[in-house]
Amino acid sequence: MKKIIILMMLATGITGKTIGQEVQFVSNTDRIFDMPAGYLKRSFTVDLGKGNKMQLDLSSIDDLERFKNIDSLLRVFLQDIDPLKDSLLDDLASKRIDYHTDEMGRIKIRIQVFRPKGTSFIMQQGNLSSLKLEQDTVNFIGSHHFTVAATLRKPFTEIRYYRLRFIVNNLTDLNSYLSGGLNEKIGIIQKSAKARWIKNDEGQWHIKNGDRSIFSNHQPAGYVSGTGDYLESRIAVNFQNYKNNFVPSFSLGVGLGFNNGRVKNEFGLLWEPNFLFARNTLGNLQTFRNDFLTFTYHSTDLKKDKVDRNISFINDFSFSYLIRRSGNFFEKNTMRIGVGQVAIFKDKIKLTPVLYFNDFFKGVTPGLKLMVDF
Repeated sequence: MKKIIILMMLATGITGKTIGQEVQFVSNTDRIFDMPAGYLKRSFTVDLGKGNKMQLDLSSIDDLERFKNIDSLLRVFLQDIDPLKDSLLDDLASKRIDYHTDEMGRIKIRIQVFRPKGTSFIMQQGNLSSLKLEQDTVNFIGSHHFTVAATLRKPFTEIRYYRLRFIVNNLTDLNSYLSGGLNEKIGIIQKSAKARWIKNDEGQWHIKNGDRSIFSNHQPAGYVSGTGDYLESRIAVNFQNYKNNFVPSFSLGVGLGFNNGRVKNEFGLLWEPNFLFARNTLGNLQTFRNDFLTFTYHSTDLKKDKVDRNISFINDFSFSYLIRRSGNFFEKNTMRIGVGQVAIFKDKIKLTPVLYFNDFFKGVTPGLKLMVDF
């Protein structure tokens, strides 16, 4: 028991704020030209050949409609940056251009030029030429207000963000995409978002028997992990104490998540066999398996400072009921509740206080439970 208490103190020390640890500062420029954290829910990539790519990052698949005329979008963009071409003359530097359109139709442009620290060259057939190693990036960014019909919550107004990104060897490559061929790619993504997707050897998801140039680096149909409303499997290994016993266990089950971009509510139902050890009348060590059925609930405020997210007491709860009893370790109708947790390593390792009891809070026994998620 003392070792577990020491472990909890160490974990709390790791996750708590330390001297010199500050909340990450977000500048006004970043607020305008970057998508806020937590809003990305779907992401698709289109291989354009020769190392060039087009990437779509969306809060909602419905915003694909905004990019059905990419050729017109590129044509207007190239006209708008023509007066700024003097800022883009360095052929060896990589450029990032952010092109932001707000709901009033106003356009904001940011140009960043990243010059290489050294000079690179290529020798070919006796000719020496300068070599550009980094690609250029163009981001088309927008947002709009809409009403969220949220699960388990009253409707509310929220902002939806979207971004179209081109990663190209040179900005001049954009001229070759004015023919309208990319509009067809958008249409394919719209029609295939609910189709079957398969994973290749590189870990990319493709539409089965579909256009191989379209893929996602995240999950099938472009879903980003832990976003939207989702159903997932859950596997964990657990270690806990019960009275004077060390109790290893594992958890298998399903989780249901509801994510509206502002609050994420997660529910879980798990089968959890616990293993206890004792010697029988012959002196041989015997294993006793006691199974619990566990319900879990966790709520995350996605807008809250991430530094404080690791420790949660009000928004984390679990309830377990003994469904299979072996040996004399647990009383009949034993239950267990857990409230709050300390989490580290991106919530993969969690430590939570628990209370065991039977019937109406008889035989109350405190404990600590360490969970390792997979």
